[in-house]
Amino acid sequence: MTILRLALRDLRGAMGGFWLLILCVALGTAAMAATGLLSGMVLDGVQAGARAGIGGDVSLRLYHRPPPPEHLALFAEAGTASLTAELRPLAHGGAGGGAGAGGGSTLVEMKAVDAAYPLYGDVELEPPMPLAGALAARDGIWGAVVAEELLEALGLALGDRILVGGQAFEMRALIRAEPDRALRGFTLGPRVIVALPAIAGSALVAPGTQTYWYSRLRLRDGVSASDWIRGFEQRFPEAGYRIVDAADGVPGVERSMGFVTSLLILLSLGMVLIGGVGVGGAVAAYLDRKRDTIAILKGLGATTATIRRLYLVQIMAASLCGIALGLALGIAVTRAATPLLAGWLPLDPAIRLTSLASAAGFGLLASLIFALWPLARAALLSPQELFRDLLAGERQQRPGWRALAGLVLLAALLLLLLVWSAPLPVVAALFAAGAALAVLGFLLLGRVVAWTAGWAVRWVGGRTRRPLLRLALANLHRPGAPTAPLVLALGLCLTLLVAVTSVRDNAAAHLQDTLPATAPDLILLNLPPEEAARFDALMAAEPALARWSRAPFLHGRLDRVGGVPVADLRIPAEIGFVVRGDRGLSWRADPPAGGLVAGDWWPADYQGPPLLSVDARVAEKLGVTVGDLLTLNVLGEPLEGRIANLRRVDWAGLDLDFPILLSPPADPPPHREIAALWLSEMADEQALAVLRAALADAFPESPTIEVAEVIGFLAGVAARGGQVMTALAAASGFAALLVLAGAVLAGQRRRAREAVLLKMLGATRRQLAAATLLEYGLIAVAAGLAALLLGNLAAWAAIGGWLDFWPALGSALVWLAGAVAVMALAGLAALNRALARPPALMLRQG
Repeated sequence: MTILRLALRDLRGAMGGFWLLILCVALGTAAMAATGLLSGMVLDGVQAGARAGIGGDVSLRLYHRPPPPEHLALFAEAGTASLTAELRPLAHGGAGGGAGAGGGSTLVEMKAVDAAYPLYGDVELEPPMPLAGALAARDGIWGAVVAEELLEALGLALGDRILVGGQAFEMRALIRAEPDRALRGFTLGPRVIVALPAIAGSALVAPGTQTYWYSRLRLRDGVSASDWIRGFEQRFPEAGYRIVDAADGVPGVERSMGFVTSLLILLSLGMVLIGGVGVGGAVAAYLDRKRDTIAILKGLGATTATIRRLYLVQIMAASLCGIALGLALGIAVTRAATPLLAGWLPLDPAIRLTSLASAAGFGLLASLIFALWPLARAALLSPQELFRDLLAGERQQRPGWRALAGLVLLAALLLLLLVWSAPLPVVAALFAAGAALAVLGFLLLGRVVAWTAGWAVRWVGGRTRRPLLRLALANLHRPGAPTAPLVLALGLCLTLLVAVTSVRDNAAAHLQDTLPATAPDLILLNLPPEEAARFDALMAAEPALARWSRAPFLHGRLDRVGGVPVADLRIPAEIGFVVRGDRGLSWRADPPAGGLVAGDWWPADYQGPPLLSVDARVAEKLGVTVGDLLTLNVLGEPLEGRIANLRRVDWAGLDLDFPILLSPPADPPPHREIAALWLSEMADEQALAVLRAALADAFPESPTIEVAEVIGFLAGVAARGGQVMTALAAASGFAALLVLAGAVLAGQRRRAREAVLLKMLGATRRQLAAATLLEYGLIAVAAGLAALLLGNLAAWAAIGGWLDFWPALGSALVWLAGAVAVMALAGLAALNRALARPPALMLRQG
């Protein structure tokens, strides 16, 4: 209680000395709180609506073929079952039977549903009507409900007819909401819903067509979804379904949210660490102002432990104030962002107390880690050194092993909290290791800068008549100089900002320049193999076309790696897309243009057992190489192949390439082909429109996708992501400016005394200002160059394996200039304040 009373008494009128600490802690805590709260709201909202999101308690998906009758019977035994087919055909306008004068065609996303659909939620239509009535056949014409964009694309109105797959449909209502489409942000065309019997037996759903078949189950009471799934998989291990349990949430969405959340947590942790450097500077500045008080207390018999506990209580109190402010700010940011996200993501508005507790833990631990060292050093000073404070800082002792053990313990707790709170703990641990290395590296760089400055002063000696340069160098290496803390503060700030800027700029450049230059202009889907020769002849006669390529296409699933089921393996997250559900497969006789990394390509006339060509990165993550066996599930049948070669797939491009290629089968399974078309450089948008129309006329059941529209969507997503990253960078930059200002102001008392002494010895205000600017300029050059290197290396590690990487220089230099300006302004402000006071008063106050 005595320590508490002393701490509170000493804080009277001195709480303003902690303003920088409070702000730094508040910013880091607010970033963590907002990240945790928003991600928690989204995940809780997704899980709450998981049954409607996947369409049932259990969802089973097949590609190319519907479930066999024995599976359908088993589904019906478990509860209420619903079967739907999803495909992407061409819809043609002007089918007759309506007043619309529309024509042309457009790609649509069609869903054919049975009478049980939907099992959860409701389909909202305009005008309101039952879905079954809207889709029913009237006078031999089936109904359809459509997205409003389809009417706009074809120039039609409700009551008009469209032709899909040779079948006429009357458009009877607009789709306003679909329960199982709420979490699909990207579509290739307007939505269309029809009755499943309307397309049964048609060419639209023939074997090998690109059709997803979804079986959704609403289980009877007492039936466990996980138990039912386990029993079904044991009974039909080679069925080839992608099975989703609603209790596990919505796949894809939760993985994406986990990745985004981890990224935001890591960026927020960067802000916490930057704020921690500011905390260290603020504590050092506060304790420097309390030197007289500490000297008096020690002269009266206070022990080192008493001094340490006394000011630790004060630091804790200020940190808790910052944490409270940060939590309030985080909640406010969350509330402001909720309306912006509610339009396209399901949100649970409840506040997660665990997120607030986690953010508070990050703020408290970071403040303690960075405050412990200056506190331990101040507590070790003797009364004699404190009263002779002109030289006290030059003989400071190093804290002992207890302080170091405390730092290690606090750092370990921070790491455990990070790993616990991040959805991707391995990535979080690697980031923490990188952050620790960066802190140590910049501290070492600060020492190197100070040593180099000292060597330069000795080497320059009398060789130059530039006293300002000697003064600036001397300030960098003198005992007690803040060179290392300033280099650390500036280096960490700029490293985070450079990394964020580099990732954003490279992603934008890829979508704006690289991808449009290499991607095809059109993708043709669902081309029947028997039409391939006619397609080639038509393309050869097209003057606007530069080149084209075709590839067989069907979906399959990787079931086993070397005889071991994929479910029993630990698959790295970065190649999870290869083993999750059905993925595109193809085969070819000739080797790809990119060449091989290992192994040999099979002969063009090869007719033996299946051979495989695998992407080298996928093979490395799976732990396989040339000669190993992989087992695929193709159309419900196992297909075992031996890896013949490895190649490098350009995942950042949009060419016709696949992670797994097969040798040409002697008896190909039912499939379709896809084609990529590149226009000549002289072709314009009109030529593209003419080509699409010609393809629609020649192959009415083979839709085309304009790649520029896909790139435009991706660019929009990247732009929104870039805005978020820019906002984060701005917040980080604001925190960085506070940190730098605090680091400069931490030593203002010493600088004030030095400035007064130099002024009395004849130095002018302009000379002192020039020496200050030169000192900070040298620090900025050293820290800035290191930050440019480390920040770009961090960005390259994140995206360099997927994109052509170019280091960020120009845009990063803006932050460097801003940081230098803040340091210089803070230093000049402290200098002007000192020079404005009478020298005698400054000297008497020490």
